[in-house]
Amino acid sequence: MRGPLVVILSGATTVLVVTAAPSAAAAPRHHRLPSVPQCAAHHCHGLPDDAPLAFYASEPRLPKPNGWPSSNTVFPRTSGTGRVAHGAFYWTDFLYDDHGTVTASTGGISVTAGTPSFGTYTYPAGAARNNGADIFRAAVARTKRASYWRVDWTTLKDPRIPVAEWTLDRDDNSATGTSDWAGAAGATSAGIDTALIMSAKGARLIDLSNGHSTPVPMTVDRRASSFIARIPRSVLRTSGDWRVRLGSGLADASGSGFAPAADSAPGQTAIYNAAFRTRTQEPVAKNYWDDETQSMRLATGDMTPFSKVIRWRQLRKRIRTPEPRPRGWSDRWYVSSIRPGNGVRTDPATIADGKANYLGSVQPYAIYVPHNHHRRAAPPLTFLLHSSDQNHNQYAATTPNFVKGACEQRGSICVTPLGRGPDGSYWDSAELDFWQVWHAVAASYHPDPTSTILAGYSMGGTGSNQLAMEHPDLFARSITLAGGIGDIDSLVNLRWVPTYLAGGAEDELVPVTLQAGEANELERLGYRFRWAVVSAIDHVSYELADSFADAVRYMSLGAPVVAHPGRIDFTWTPSNTGPPTGQTESGIGWTQRPKLGVMTTGAYWLRQLRARNRRHDASIVAKSGERPDRAVTAIPSQKIDPTFAPEPAVVTTQRWTLGSRHHARPILRLRLRNVGSLRVLLRSAGFRAGMAGRLIVTTRTPVTISLGHRIRHVPRGHHVIRFVA
Repeated sequence: MRGPLVVILSGATTVLVVTAAPSAAAAPRHHRLPSVPQCAAHHCHGLPDDAPLAFYASEPRLPKPNGWPSSNTVFPRTSGTGRVAHGAFYWTDFLYDDHGTVTASTGGISVTAGTPSFGTYTYPAGAARNNGADIFRAAVARTKRASYWRVDWTTLKDPRIPVAEWTLDRDDNSATGTSDWAGAAGATSAGIDTALIMSAKGARLIDLSNGHSTPVPMTVDRRASSFIARIPRSVLRTSGDWRVRLGSGLADASGSGFAPAADSAPGQTAIYNAAFRTRTQEPVAKNYWDDETQSMRLATGDMTPFSKVIRWRQLRKRIRTPEPRPRGWSDRWYVSSIRPGNGVRTDPATIADGKANYLGSVQPYAIYVPHNHHRRAAPPLTFLLHSSDQNHNQYAATTPNFVKGACEQRGSICVTPLGRGPDGSYWDSAELDFWQVWHAVAASYHPDPTSTILAGYSMGGTGSNQLAMEHPDLFARSITLAGGIGDIDSLVNLRWVPTYLAGGAEDELVPVTLQAGEANELERLGYRFRWAVVSAIDHVSYELADSFADAVRYMSLGAPVVAHPGRIDFTWTPSNTGPPTGQTESGIGWTQRPKLGVMTTGAYWLRQLRARNRRHDASIVAKSGERPDRAVTAIPSQKIDPTFAPEPAVVTTQRWTLGSRHHARPILRLRLRNVGSLRVLLRSAGFRAGMAGRLIVTTRTPVTISLGHRIRHVPRGHHVIRFVA
């Protein structure tokens, strides 16, 4: 179907915009990637210049819905916040919080794609896609002739699934009007006098004093995942201050009201999602999906606390308020370059298959902004990658002490991506999510790209290892808590990335032998690391103890990212097979996803790395005589620390003492294995323009080497090549 379809229903004009491939909060399935990193040639706030191509791609714009009279780009990026601009009020709701209250059948906390929610409402199988009544955004606009009432859905596979109800207290006086919501919503809030019910079958304005119903024009835009009702001022005059509320659920067969929740008991509310809840109302502790207060209130059906005041004078005067930027924890959203599908995959079998669970183009992430943060400052950035079976709010919900030390006291912005679900292992679409979240954070907060630290627990610690090995020139330190890797060959990449390891001696999920293998290899390589084996503690207890002060101290010791070392050791796997189902170890070979713009790019002053044979590992040892490193002596030590928290620990460390630096010499040395081509950034390697130099290459296969503007085709063997920078 190429054009729009206009349908007349129940006296209201419903414009149903149908596209050949309707989407949920749609963006292109594969957004165009830049051909080269966009920050290599000019300054970009908070973006390093050697990340995957997906990191530099501009964020897709969400489509503007048909029938919306105002801007589509000024919605707050922080969930649970609102603002006014361009003659409209704009609100962003929490994502994936459509869990209603506790059902009679379950009677307790449910699991949503691996992570518990307080509400336990579920959806019928089919087009609801386990997310069919989730409010993403809401807005109210005013023009000279009408007011406009908009609801954007996180998932709108089938517009017949959701229903939304606005209640209007048009004098902002709880002592007047009535309290019962219309349309069998099973909700109450004092002082309402008018209701607006919106579904795919039309919109109705209801006078709650007498039940009189007036159809009003409505647009359903599937491409934008939006419902928009237009109410002429002749039908509803807008002036003064109105207190409004908004709830959503499943539409009944007629589209004029709510159907009961799929497994609720008689008398329970039919509302799945209540808008206009703030972060203050939804505290972070143990509140993974920001739905605890919602669930508690919906248990009584009382929607009173969840409201916003529309001041029509602000809209008439087109006043603009700034976008909220709260301190502490908040959830933000961005638009991904891909959309793997619609809705949420929640079947038990999908929680451990390593594939995406949250499928829409709009994705959330958690961010902690220190209370002393100044917008003009360039704060350090710390990634706290979540564990398996957890989500982006893991550290907000469970580890306040860790957050206080790692984020607040260090003055660091901390970020936890969702990674498209609880089990993505930070490869494929989960790794793409990491890079795109970093891009979004950099665009809004401009962190210092030279002081980025990776940290994480369990799967998150494994992800820290993996990403640091894949892109060692982007990270100052790597912190692995109760995680480990099996691919010790790639540890050679961490020469310039000090590494922290800690785990429990009784860890039943990540055996201590896994970290031992990594520590032993780091010691053999002569690299800097610290490894703590905590006695008498298992995998889950270690996180719940929230005692990571030693890890925080290691973060705080960090020097900036090493930008231009004299020696580079780098190995990578060109294949892109990905990890086996349930795999807990990491490998740099998982990460090659050229179609997503996620793959090995380079290291330090090496770029455009290509393997000759994609079935085998490739490796490089590169040395620049123009950037001689200081001599290093590795000093290992081991001791029992009885004061280590949460339990005594055996702590193994290896540190460096630095000696003298050799004199600079205009010589480059490359020792290559299975390398098909590479580019040397001569300026970054220390060579001034016009400087003559020698390149000494030892390669097992023919290789193409770019030196500035010159390209050299080098056969296998040992060669000396003269060049001018």
